[in-house]
Amino acid sequence: MLQKNSNKKSFLDSLFTLECLFLLLLFLAKLFYLKELKLPLSYDESYYWDWSRHLDWGYYSKPPMIAWIIALSTKILGNSEYAVRLPALIFITLTILINYVLIFKYFGKIYARWTLFTLNFVPLFTIYSFVMTIDPPFIFFWSLSLYFLILYLENPTYFRAFLTGFFIGLGLLTKQTMVVFIILTFIYLYLFDKQKIKIKTTWLILFTSLLIYFPNVIWNIQHNFVLFKHTEEHFTRKTINLFSFLEFLGGTLVGYSLLWFPVFVFFSLKYINILKNFIFKNYLPIHKSFIFQFKILNLFFTFSFPIFFFLFLISFFIKLNLNWTLPFFIPGLIFVIVLSFQKKYTKFLIFLNVLLAFTLSLFIYILPHNQDYFSPQVSSLLNKFLGWKYLAQEVEKVYDGNIPLVVSGRDIASSLAFYLKSHPKVYVVQLESRPKNQYHLWRNISELEGKEVLLVKKWLDEPEYLKNFFLIKTVRVEKIGKIENYSIWRGIFSLKRGES
Repeated sequence: MLQKNSNKKSFLDSLFTLECLFLLLLFLAKLFYLKELKLPLSYDESYYWDWSRHLDWGYYSKPPMIAWIIALSTKILGNSEYAVRLPALIFITLTILINYVLIFKYFGKIYARWTLFTLNFVPLFTIYSFVMTIDPPFIFFWSLSLYFLILYLENPTYFRAFLTGFFIGLGLLTKQTMVVFIILTFIYLYLFDKQKIKIKTTWLILFTSLLIYFPNVIWNIQHNFVLFKHTEEHFTRKTINLFSFLEFLGGTLVGYSLLWFPVFVFFSLKYINILKNFIFKNYLPIHKSFIFQFKILNLFFTFSFPIFFFLFLISFFIKLNLNWTLPFFIPGLIFVIVLSFQKKYTKFLIFLNVLLAFTLSLFIYILPHNQDYFSPQVSSLLNKFLGWKYLAQEVEKVYDGNIPLVVSGRDIASSLAFYLKSHPKVYVVQLESRPKNQYHLWRNISELEGKEVLLVKKWLDEPEYLKNFFLIKTVRVEKIGKIENYSIWRGIFSLKRGES
């Protein structure tokens, strides 16, 4: 089933290869593309940038790592779209490199090569090379944690346990999904390596990771567990219809290059029978000299198929985001590549999948620069990025910075904070007792009661929370396939008026 890696080499040996030269050249090409990219920040990107101006141990919807990273980048390069997005490209490139080195070390160059080629052109990886969200640094720490976990499983020293726990902890400070890594690790140990659960070094992994994450726990206690409440909301968006499942399935097929997922399901279902015989009948399907490779495959399976199965199951009831599957895709991809190369007819599927991935990624590169080449339905995927810079330019004409700036939503707030030249501290109207975004935690809107403010809101209707107001101007923002109207008002802020 497995081929012997007779050329098991050092870490440095895996770096000095044509594949790594290809990765470096592609990184430089992407660097130039990013420098020339004329796509404004999405409101999520500008939201995270605004976090980076107020460094803390936690934020409303995420742990603090993304704010720390953007703060470092903008400190060096200044406040620009390029500075905000550059870390995404760096983390994606390093993620590909880590997985290449891992597979090179334990399975050989041919498997590592196709892992590197595929990850470079998978559509989601292409997107996250140029869009700064929580996911590029998260999958970097996830991959690094998996790398050191495998090193630990091979030789369970205290140092390797510490490094594994350290990077898991950094992952926890990046995205709360990292807790799944810990759960899957202990599931794997229980099924395939029970003796390691009993040794102290394994528990050092858990202790180290939780110790690093502890400051964020303290932050959440101080803020009434707002992060955990926000996370809980993701699982209350009940739809209970077939459409949410089909949407999730379609996103998985396109986001991971069409062919990977059906092949992954095919191999996973076959692999379940192998594992049943191994667990219940103690039947080893390979020669003992390949036992550690088999253990790694079991780990990749544990970290991929059960989670995909669970997410697809609940997608019938809850609207899921495709990026939730990203960390589980990576071990799933490696699992597929290793098994596909055992047969000639399945090996061809890997080549075809890379070709499909490259084609889809090529469209992604073209889209921001030549929207007319695509249908309005495809081009409208850019709407999240469009219009915010123009809105800020229109607000700039009437905002002198002498009175507080109030907006109706956090998308407007983050975009104006970034694109207005003065980078003001913006207030977001809070009509409910519970905070709904980071701006509600930073600034109590009630402190503006009775003060004159400039209000920027969506739609043209009169604001309920202003007195003695007058309309300054309206702003018509044209996006692809739709028009959004905003209005700018000046008046005396009063929540009491809205309550009456």
